[in-house]
Amino acid sequence: MKFVAALPRIAPLLARHALGYADLAAEEMAMAWALLRQRVLATVTCVAASSFAILMFCCLVIAVSWDTPQRVTVIALLALTFATAAIIAGQVVRRLRRKSDRLFPRVRNEWVADRELLRQTFATGETRR
Repeated sequence: MKFVAALPRIAPLLARHALGYADLAAEEMAMAWALLRQRVLATVTCVAASSFAILMFCCLVIAVSWDTPQRVTVIALLALTFATAAIIAGQVVRRLRRKSDRLFPRVRNEWVADRELLRQTFATGETRR
């Protein structure tokens, strides 16, 4: 009941806090977007260049071994190498996904601090009765 009576006084404070959260979230979103754009561009470039280089290397190895009795062995070893690389890359991606940061860490920290402040404020308000 006391909270409802205090609502007209704390409404401007709550509105300012909400605007502050919105500003903080917008700032973090802009930083995350710029970082994401850089990472995507670098990743796409790296994947395209690496794929072409690997394709050329495999063609070279197969061409060199074509007139030898080991050509089937060479092709099998290439396939085994790529399968192993795919498994290792999958494990790395799994580990990175577990470690990835959540979005809006500063907003979350501010929200936790404000909740604790509100909890303490209302706890002291109830003991004054």
